[in-house]
Amino acid sequence: MNKSAILFILSAAVGVAMMGLGIIWPLIPVYAVELGAGGFLVGLIVASFNISRTLLSPFSGPMSDKWGRKRFIASGLLIYAVLSVFYVLPKNAETLILIRLLHGTASLLVVPVAMALTADIAPPQKLGLYMGTLNMAIMIGLGFGPAMGGIIRDTLGFNVAFYIMGGLAFITSLMVAIFIPSDKAHLSHIKRLKPYPIRKIMVHRTAAGILIMRFFAASGQGSVYTFLPILAMKINLSSSQVGIILTMNIFLIAFLQRISGRLADRTNPKHLIIAGTFASGITVLSMPFVHGFIPILILNILMGMANGISLPGGLVITARLGQTMGMASIMSLNDAAWGLGFIVSPILSGLILDWMGVSCVFIVGSLLILLGGIAVTVFLWNYDNSLRTAD
Repeated sequence: MNKSAILFILSAAVGVAMMGLGIIWPLIPVYAVELGAGGFLVGLIVASFNISRTLLSPFSGPMSDKWGRKRFIASGLLIYAVLSVFYVLPKNAETLILIRLLHGTASLLVVPVAMALTADIAPPQKLGLYMGTLNMAIMIGLGFGPAMGGIIRDTLGFNVAFYIMGGLAFITSLMVAIFIPSDKAHLSHIKRLKPYPIRKIMVHRTAAGILIMRFFAASGQGSVYTFLPILAMKINLSSSQVGIILTMNIFLIAFLQRISGRLADRTNPKHLIIAGTFASGITVLSMPFVHGFIPILILNILMGMANGISLPGGLVITARLGQTMGMASIMSLNDAAWGLGFIVSPILSGLILDWMGVSCVFIVGSLLILLGGIAVTVFLWNYDNSLRTAD
């Protein structure tokens, strides 16, 4: 099987699995309230998925670098499917927290390892294109999922949404198990170096710049995705308008992944990261100062474009570092930095909302994104695309 076919199957499998995850994304808070959870428990249930991902990321990546890719991805998707049945069983919110923790752990076996496999098979001159293609599949899946989840819940009920998530995960597990060749069959040409220790990766100048940027960007962007409905209430937007705004934001990110990936292959990716991160921060800063559906929609379109430009560049640099540091090791840390940002974001933004109001949530969120832009500019200032690294 050629590399393009492997990329297509892997993208389809991960994209469909993420669609299943997206289906339950907007339903979890409602489900938690129905189980009797208060505000703190609802936040903990939502965050617990990323808590386990963040805590266990330092271990899952090195394990995949040692033991291979295919078995991790297929196993993770199969565990997804099993856990989907568990979602319908809880009688209290505390049990739901445990299931979310396990679900987050299973996710570590899928997306970061799929990213590592994509980087493994990508031709050197098409690294950005390959990474952008997989990320596009992930974003499209997550973008379609929430809309489907709302329709399924309204027409068929909560339990059916979880069963559909499980069915999609099971189908994609079979796709990977049957159609993706074994690691020995198509990765035998790759020289497996001993993965860097986590500490050594985190103190590497370029890697540290990417990880810091990912954390701050997630912390700031999470403010938009979490609290835009509250800002919308303040300016009298409807729920359907909010849905359109967020959908446009996410789908523009997805649409630009392959285009920006090609551009990252042909230029120095650091310029895309820096430009996109600063542009994203400026658009978020503007959101509380405009009124009406069209201005907010335009700003979210610009935010989606900015993030769509920056993401592939970060993945290209991360993949190039992974060729010597351990591909899954650094991809897992990259994922952990993003997850940690989405743990911090709802907690910090909630406190700011209580103390200073929703407008300040977006102002602080924008400042966090801009801090990420400053960090990546400083740390990647000497990054030379031809040398692939900067010490």
